[in-house]
Amino acid sequence: MMLRAIYFENGDDLLKFRHPGAFTVKRADDRGHWFVKYVCPCGCGALDNILVAINYKPPSSPSWNWNGSRTEPTLAPSVNRRGHWHGYLRDGYWAPV
Repeated sequence: MMLRAIYFENGDDLLKFRHPGAFTVKRADDRGHWFVKYVCPCGCGALDNILVAINYKPPSSPSWNWNGSRTEPTLAPSVNRRGHWHGYLRDGYWAPV
């Protein structure tokens, strides 16, 4: 089952609503790295942060390549929130493996 990734401009709203698969982004540093804070797509309501960069994968691990889109985000590689959910965020939709 695919789940739409809803972007929240305001991180406080993300915390308030905790819609599964919702996310926000925040600049991590001046090197072009960002944090994507997301609500676990499994529906448990847990929040997690992942380190991303636009159109490349940061050298630190774990990290992801992000297409930079807030409306149709794509991350690579897959997102594995151990014990909760494992899958892909592609073209704005979370899809389990």
